[in-house]
Amino acid sequence: MGVRKLRTVFMKYAIFLALGVFLVAFVNIALYLFEVEIGFIYPINRMSAEIENARGSLQSTDRITENEIPPLCEYALFTKDGKYIGGSLDQEEPASVWKMCIVNNQTSSKPYLYAVIDRTDEILILRYRMTAQFSNPLLHRIFPSADWVLIAVIILEILLLLIVLSYLFGKYLGNKMDKLLTAVKKIEQQDLNFEVEKSHLYEIDLTLDALNHMKLALKKSLTEQWQADKLRQEQISALAHDLKTPLTIIRGNTELLYDTDLTIEQQECADYITDSYTQMQVYVKTLIDLSTASTGYQLNKEIFNLPDYLKQVKVSIDALCRTKEIHLRMSMSDIPMQLTADKVLLGRAIQNVVNNALDYSPQDGTLHIDVCGKDNFVEISVTDEGEGFSNEALRHAQEQFFMDDQSRNSKMHFGMGLYIAKSIMEQHSGELVLENSKSTGGAKVILKIPF
Repeated sequence: MGVRKLRTVFMKYAIFLALGVFLVAFVNIALYLFEVEIGFIYPINRMSAEIENARGSLQSTDRITENEIPPLCEYALFTKDGKYIGGSLDQEEPASVWKMCIVNNQTSSKPYLYAVIDRTDEILILRYRMTAQFSNPLLHRIFPSADWVLIAVIILEILLLLIVLSYLFGKYLGNKMDKLLTAVKKIEQQDLNFEVEKSHLYEIDLTLDALNHMKLALKKSLTEQWQADKLRQEQISALAHDLKTPLTIIRGNTELLYDTDLTIEQQECADYITDSYTQMQVYVKTLIDLSTASTGYQLNKEIFNLPDYLKQVKVSIDALCRTKEIHLRMSMSDIPMQLTADKVLLGRAIQNVVNNALDYSPQDGTLHIDVCGKDNFVEISVTDEGEGFSNEALRHAQEQFFMDDQSRNSKMHFGMGLYIAKSIMEQHSGELVLENSKSTGGAKVILKIPF
């Protein structure tokens, strides 16, 4: 199949339209002439001929009856002095017909033509339309003019033809555009391992060629970026693990120092070393978490009893709440008996969300945890009674290192908790939802995992 230009395709459809219009007009006119030939339609010249043929008999007959009136004509019979005798006209029309035809000597008044036949003691006036008419009485009553029916049919058929050709042209062009839209969507989704399919339409193929060049350049750039990111993550992970060894040595030697007799100044220095070691341990753990969350956790999925698992989770959360003087309220409803997931990572995601909620819960407040089964998902909602998420936090709290103004008072807060929870949920084909609770006014985080 060759490549065609859009104007060529458009001209083809325009020619089809012109040929279609000609064919519609030709067929309908031919059908019209055939109906005239067989007497189904009476043209105006035939009507006039019928009247002229009947003029002699109408002048000489003793009595005018409807059977003697030419077809499709109306009539009015008058005395010589203009008195109406009878006919097929409406009651109010004879006077105006007499005045027009006899007094004013007129033979036409739209939409009618008139023929005056002078009889011995009477005057007969025939009236017929200035247009072709159907011989069938029903059609004649519904459609007084056969010519207008012909014109209306031709117009409707041309409109139908135009609609059909417009639909076909739109469908053809849409199919070609689909190839362009497919390429754009794949590039938008960073799926660059695809072949650009040609549309065989010159203008669209030019755009597809440009997209293909952009795809190749973007693929090269992203591949280099992904490789650099992967190498950086590997280096961070390796560095974090390497830091564990000197930290362990520092910790061991510090503990040995405590076993010796230390002066007050030496004791203070040892305490500084211990505090710094603890802080560095947190830094190292954060680096490892960042590296793992970015590259993806190694999932060890298993089938486990969900109610028993949640009871264990409740025990650990309850212990944590007591240390911070916060009450725990936990409910479960409509949950499945079994769930397939990585128990360790799921527990970590829950723990991160709970820790984040406890950081913002007021003393002697209540932490609300609600677990339910909904739309083939287990939803674990953690709600605190704090001030809730700010608008900025609702947009960015799941990103790496995001720290809202309220969180900056903690030197050990790195904005990783919700990011890690989100990464774990996504690896389980779930999601993390942030919102503010209408009941408590605090923040509400929902962990959704399919079952």
